[in-house]
Amino acid sequence: MKIAADKNILFTKESFSTLGDVKLFDLNEITNENLRDFDVLLVRSTIKVDEKLLKNTKIKFVGSCVVGTDHIDLEYLKKQNIGFSSAAGCNSRSVAEYVLTAIYSFCKNPKNLCVGIIGVGNIGGKVAEILQNLGIKTILNDPPKNLFTPLDEIAKKCDVITIHTPLTKSGKFKTEKLLGEDFFAKMKEDALLIQASRGSVCDEDVLMKVKNKIIDVWANEPNINFDLAKKCIFTTPHIAGHSFDGKINGTKIIYENCCKFFNKTPNFNFDPKIEKQILEYNGSISEILLKCCPIDKDSNEFLRERDFKKQRMNYRKRLEFSHYQIKNAPAEIAEELKILGFSA
Repeated sequence: MKIAADKNILFTKESFSTLGDVKLFDLNEITNENLRDFDVLLVRSTIKVDEKLLKNTKIKFVGSCVVGTDHIDLEYLKKQNIGFSSAAGCNSRSVAEYVLTAIYSFCKNPKNLCVGIIGVGNIGGKVAEILQNLGIKTILNDPPKNLFTPLDEIAKKCDVITIHTPLTKSGKFKTEKLLGEDFFAKMKEDALLIQASRGSVCDEDVLMKVKNKIIDVWANEPNINFDLAKKCIFTTPHIAGHSFDGKINGTKIIYENCCKFFNKTPNFNFDPKIEKQILEYNGSISEILLKCCPIDKDSNEFLRERDFKKQRMNYRKRLEFSHYQIKNAPAEIAEELKILGFSA
């Protein structure tokens, strides 16, 4: 079996070599001509997988190590009997930690907040669970899951609104430009909006008017609107889900599904043996979160360098909270940190 893979997918060579011969490609090398003799294609969201890319190739299985599928022509794959796996849920913890860091960085006392969550799947559901365990009031909206709290109510009542819907451009639950002029006009003046879903879920022209916003995802990536970026509290290049753990999980999911597709037994251990990190509590939970998930530094770099692709490609090795143990925190704070996901 011949396997073609984006070279930026973690542990691809090591894991998929148990199934066949792996060749790693730069993004611009993943072309129809170069894929002619390959059986498996492994990509991230940076590659559009459609008839143009796959026509007259031998590809039998496509694995995408990210959550979304808007870069995949699923209908074409189905017509061609090409197997497919995304990595749904792989980075839900990573994005949740980005959102928690954003909330604690903006709000002095999160416990007094009302948080609206639009989209309650793998990511939004995890955000809701953590906030509720912290005793923070949440209002949920996800019509496909029969959570029908009106968007108007979320706009008017919530101190923080965080978005986690997929991007769907048609159908009963279309989300393209789901949030626009009407929604944003009804938001509390000092409310915080966190956009970590897909850029086109919001009308970016109107989003410019929102006072407090933290944005990680953009319409027209990588050619993003820097006029909008400059007006954000924090602004990052679609890296909320880019924790080291999330990337490993993404590879693991598509590896296991590829094995299943070809009736092979998985034969690779994805445990990277990460040593526990120790941090001293310094009187501020928000500072602890920013040390582990440094969205402030990421934002400064993004605005300074203005290089969406480069920063994503060379993103820091960001470990999730579970790899950190916080020393010398008072008992009540230690319990709060434990709920946030830190080691006891």
